[in-house]
Amino acid sequence: MSKEKQILKGKVFYWLLAFVAITIPFPAYSINSQAIIGFVIFWMFFNSFKEKTRLLKRNLIPFLVLSIPFWLVLFGMFFTDNIDSALKEIPKKIPFLIFPLTLLSVNLQNKTINFITKQFCFGVFVASLLALIKMLYFKVNSLGDYYYYDKLSILLNKHTTYFALFVVLAILFVFHQLLNKKSNKKLAILLLVLLIPMLYMLSVRISILALLAGVFVLIAYHLKTKYVLLLLVVLPILFGAIYLTPNFQKRFEKSTIENTEIDDIDFRELHWKAVLETISQNPLLGIGTGSNRDYLYNKYREYKLTAAYENEYNAHNQFLEVLLEYGIFGLVLFSIMLYYLAEKFITSKDSLALSILAILIVFMLTESILQRHSGVIIFAYFTTLFLNEKRLNE
Repeated sequence: MSKEKQILKGKVFYWLLAFVAITIPFPAYSINSQAIIGFVIFWMFFNSFKEKTRLLKRNLIPFLVLSIPFWLVLFGMFFTDNIDSALKEIPKKIPFLIFPLTLLSVNLQNKTINFITKQFCFGVFVASLLALIKMLYFKVNSLGDYYYYDKLSILLNKHTTYFALFVVLAILFVFHQLLNKKSNKKLAILLLVLLIPMLYMLSVRISILALLAGVFVLIAYHLKTKYVLLLLVVLPILFGAIYLTPNFQKRFEKSTIENTEIDDIDFRELHWKAVLETISQNPLLGIGTGSNRDYLYNKYREYKLTAAYENEYNAHNQFLEVLLEYGIFGLVLFSIMLYYLAEKFITSKDSLALSILAILIVFMLTESILQRHSGVIIFAYFTTLFLNEKRLNE
């Protein structure tokens, strides 16, 4: 193959990889799914089978570790009570197989991370801007206010928690560029001017804590110790003040449980109590992939959690979700994956990778983020990208 064709082939590969990142925040999931399919098809012809095999053998351990959520789905099928539902879970978790397989079997260029994060920020910016335009159109034409939480999700056509995750990551990427003085300051400010108000309108409480964790990790790596200690005081005060703003205060309004109002914290406590009592029925191996959750929903009903049993809530905590489906065995494997990633990123002193992992873990505390397409793609895509880069630098 001529040098010109090789360069063109490389450009197509990286733009297809970038298109996956760009389309993650877009409405619905179809465009992103098509982007992934297009990337995988091109990957099949990008380098030789011999080269893929050689690289995959070298990266066998990270491949097996990153694909743990996929293997857990297969494992849980052995004791599920609903095989049809279990089979539907395979496509949902297959990105945990696809991204490690494709990204650990190629030699990515050194500037790949920088290129991909910029494209992701562009995707979040476009999706946010489109929602803002729709929001203003409805407002001007007296069609309603769509600037807050669940109403905003209608315009985004995404669950607010997941879009908040996208916005938090985009803000973090911009902040990282500013710390490293690699970005156009005017463009960075433009992005932040849109993204920060968008995060406020989304009003997802865990997003503020996640952003605080991510920013602190970056700052701890890039600033002197005395400034880090100062920010240990300043940042919590700053982010705490955000919780006192009107939009976030609305999120602390009492929840209704069968004509009785309780604090949101109490609601969450009863919710997790119901999940833990369900887990106690099958603590070692869990209920299995896609199994019937009637016991859990009946517990919701017993505790009068109307919204929980009517909408069939999941565990709203990724660690409890893994325990529920795969028991202690599954949680140990899942924890091994997180530990492996943290250890690799700490060893390589990759502050951006570690801050992203911190953000994902914080979101996992109140959301089962790996139960939806958006969470699965974000986790599998970015952790594999960063792990590939670090493996090449070992």
